[in-house]
Amino acid sequence: MREALRALSLPAERTAAPPRIESAKGFAHSQKGLLLFVLRVEGLGKRYESRWIFRGLAFSLGAGDRLVVLGRNGAGKSTLLRTLAGLVQPSEGRVELPPEPRRSLGFSGLEQALYPQLTVDEHLNLAAELRDCDARADELLDQVELAYARELPASKLSTGMKARLKLALAIQPRPQVLLLDEPGASLDEQGRGIVEAVCAEQASRGCLIVATNDPTERRLANLELRLES
Repeated sequence: MREALRALSLPAERTAAPPRIESAKGFAHSQKGLLLFVLRVEGLGKRYESRWIFRGLAFSLGAGDRLVVLGRNGAGKSTLLRTLAGLVQPSEGRVELPPEPRRSLGFSGLEQALYPQLTVDEHLNLAAELRDCDARADELLDQVELAYARELPASKLSTGMKARLKLALAIQPRPQVLLLDEPGASLDEQGRGIVEAVCAEQASRGCLIVATNDPTERRLANLELRLES
């Protein structure tokens, strides 16, 4: 049964201790009984001026854990993923990730920018150079079914083609932590099937977090976190 987790967004003036969200399903333990985690969040909160977007998040994910983050528009789903990815500075709390986040973390988001003048191939080669990992261009473009467009610049790609490229970039280093923000939002049925296959593959090497408003994408996960404001 999917485990439900709930997070509340607290008003700034509230002084009570924020709620803590603990995930306890599917964790790997050492022989000594110590918890082994891939990602751990402790007391995480993000505030813009006087409004808390979320506050008091505390959870850990182990290998094989797949968490879906739910909530209405503006609840903070994208902000949470960008905070976990290090793209947004938290207002409080901490995020523990595996070493070398250039290679251990993969992120794909709706607002993620591409270089308009670079081709699909050039994006993968540049990312590999920055991450110090294999480009895997042939393998990845076959996986996301974008090999036919490898010589096209990003400015010539459709929204769905850009989504496939961003997915390929996210999984390029075979990350231990994969963060996907609305992965199926601009994809057709075939593209959403690719996302599902990527998520299944990720469960075999680490953990996955998907933020979505699409109820059908809940099947990608075995854990749920609902943000409410």
